[in-house]
Amino acid sequence: TRARLHLSLSWALSRSPGGRASRRPTRFLKGLRPGSGSVGAGGAGGGGGVERGAGGRRKRRGPVQCRVCGATLTEAGAMKLMRCEDCPSDMDEALYERLREWRSEQARELGQPAYCVFTDKTLMAIAERVPSTDGELSSISGVGARKLERFGADVLAICAGQEGGLDHIED
Repeated sequence: TRARLHLSLSWALSRSPGGRASRRPTRFLKGLRPGSGSVGAGGAGGGGGVERGAGGRRKRRGPVQCRVCGATLTEAGAMKLMRCEDCPSDMDEALYERLREWRSEQARELGQPAYCVFTDKTLMAIAERVPSTDGELSSISGVGARKLERFGADVLAICAGQEGGLDHIED
C-alpha cells in the first residue's frame, strides 16, 4: 500500500528449499504480473534446472525458466516443455506424429491408455529436443528410469528415423 514508483511481487515456488517447484501465485495477483508466468524485479529468479539426487532420481534445483524467453515457469505443462505455452515451438511435427502412432500401438499392446506410455506433453518435448542418447532422453520430464528402460530404445530409434522392427515390447 506504500509503493509509489516501484512494486515487486514475488512468491515461493516451493514450501521448502529444494522442494518441488509447483506453487503458483495467488489468483488475486492475476493481471498485476507482467507476462504469464513471469516474475518481476526482485522476484524468484535463479538458475533452474535438474540435478541427480540419491539413487539417480532427478530433483529440481530452483525455479524452471523458459528456454525461449527466460520467464519463470509455474505451470506443469510449461515446465515439462521447458518453455511458456505462448512461446514459439521448434517441434518436428512429423516426428511428433510418428511418436503418437508408436504410442498408440504400445498402449494397445499393453492394454493401457496412451497417456500411461507417455503424455502428449512428453511426446512434444521429445519432438522438440530430438534426443539421440539415453542421457538426453532421460533429461526430459516424464521419462523416468522405468520408461527409459522399457521404451527408450524405440523412442531413440524413431528420433533417428530408424522405425523398422520397433513393434516389440520388453517386460
